[in-house]
Amino acid sequence: MHKMLEKIVMWGKQQDSVRALVLEGSLAKQQDVDELSDLDINVWFTGEVPFGKTVEWLADIDDILIENQLHMETPAGEVATQLVIFQNGIKVDFSFWPIAYLENPFPYYEKKAILVDKGAYTDQIKRCIREKAKPPMEKADFDKIVNEFWFELHYVAKFLKRKEIWFVQDIQAGIRTNYLLPMLEEQARITKRNPSFSGRKIGTWLDPAYFNRLPSIFADYSLEANWQAMWAEIVLFEEVSHFISQHYQFELPTAKIEGMKRLLQAIQEG
Repeated sequence: MHKMLEKIVMWGKQQDSVRALVLEGSLAKQQDVDELSDLDINVWFTGEVPFGKTVEWLADIDDILIENQLHMETPAGEVATQLVIFQNGIKVDFSFWPIAYLENPFPYYEKKAILVDKGAYTDQIKRCIREKAKPPMEKADFDKIVNEFWFELHYVAKFLKRKEIWFVQDIQAGIRTNYLLPMLEEQARITKRNPSFSGRKIGTWLDPAYFNRLPSIFADYSLEANWQAMWAEIVLFEEVSHFISQHYQFELPTAKIEGMKRLLQAIQEG
């Protein structure tokens, strides 16, 4: 990995259009780094460049195995990205930032390391640091998560009744990501733990009382296991949402929740 980083730095120094290179991600944070970690490289550039549009320029760094070109929205505007796996197995996520975006610094970096700076941009790049702390959950967000969680469960029960396991598991993946995980993260923050993004390292920050029950919400491809997982998920969500509502003094829609549980039970037994 470090040899690849050296190659990228040398490449950046040789490119007139490259004005700065910034390392972000796990390596910049020096957190959870192992032999499978990616390199996250921001290329600050001027002029018209082939970066993010072609693959030929990558030959100046190393031989590639496969790549994928995407775009992302930032506070400054759209940024092209190119995710590359080189023949040596190292994955590098390049993003390409017009240097003009630094005219109005914006919150972006949590941690970063400046690898190359050809124009004294360091001070401007440092002004792009964002606050790591996330504000407490707002009542409107809490209400939306609770309402949509229970609404989506109707699809789970309906399609389980139709024995469409594949579709149900797709729905459940969305429920875990969009509704259960934000609640688990908020519970962790309330109890002075620091959740990682997208459930990363969840065993290190989630209360063991919840973590030890996670296997019960993941089902195999049998109908019975999927029904059991749905009800285990309901119990877990109810406990976490109750904890959060008590902490912030949010009111839970108890009548709606009980009505939904009766409906789900009726669908299963009907």
